[in-house]
Amino acid sequence: MELAIIAAGLFMAWSIGANDSAKAVGIAVGSEILNFKRAVFLIGVFSLLGAFLGSSNVAHTVGSNIVPDFNRNYLSFALLASALAVTFASLKGLPISTTQSIIGAIVGIGIYQKTYVNWGIVLKIALAWVVSPIVSAILSILIFAVYGWIINHISKIYEIEILYRWMIILSSAYASFNLGANELSNVVGLLTYSTNIEVGTLKLILALALFIGALTFSYEVLMTIGKNLTQLGPLAGFSAQFGAALAVTSANIIGLPVSSGQAIIGGIIGLGVLKGHKINKKLAFNIVKGWILAPLVSCLLTLLFIKIF
Repeated sequence: MELAIIAAGLFMAWSIGANDSAKAVGIAVGSEILNFKRAVFLIGVFSLLGAFLGSSNVAHTVGSNIVPDFNRNYLSFALLASALAVTFASLKGLPISTTQSIIGAIVGIGIYQKTYVNWGIVLKIALAWVVSPIVSAILSILIFAVYGWIINHISKIYEIEILYRWMIILSSAYASFNLGANELSNVVGLLTYSTNIEVGTLKLILALALFIGALTFSYEVLMTIGKNLTQLGPLAGFSAQFGAALAVTSANIIGLPVSSGQAIIGGIIGLGVLKGHKINKKLAFNIVKGWILAPLVSCLLTLLFIKIF
């Protein structure tokens, strides 16, 4: 059973790389500041650092606080259900929330067992999912205003271009760090409480699976984030990326597993509206619909797999 849990955990980490990594570097690739391979390398390095150095509060919340007494034998079904939901969205090029998928699946186990589900924490997490894109949009707009003022006082075009490039790269590195500290910590938290693998080894192999997912399957979602939703210039792209990363970091500190995807989408749309750019409303609607369906589908698939197997 432990082997099945580990295999499902690796699949889940792979699917996080396939979907969530695009939210970390989509703007950098879409604006052609980084090519795809360099962007994936950046994800691999900084998501690994995030897994080891980031807050453990998220891992504890997901691993033991939502359904404290769930049967660990069901965990492989929950992770499989979550990964399948995320993989399907990746095939469609939709950046959904892996965090929501995992939590929906855990709640599904609690419902099946008819055991205690900490609905208070679930409600707080759900509220954070609603608030995080709004906070991200506000932070992104504020950052855009501050850095816009700074750049307007730089006279040399060459210096501005260098500044733009490094602003995007650094914000992508920060977002990739959060990918390890937040999304990957969801899986780390579950497997830590359900296997006998040493935590450091666990983080390493899951980060490797995330890296492979980003390398092999993330391109469609990456284009959705970088180009298809709206077109942002380098300054606006940096501001959206950095504002989203700050919003996710704030949630990490208090132990709320939010979605980096929701945060970056909030930042992109907020700045797109501010600058009067055309927003792909159909795509935005499908993304939001995916956010709503992700936890429900994962919950139902978990119930179905447990019932069958």
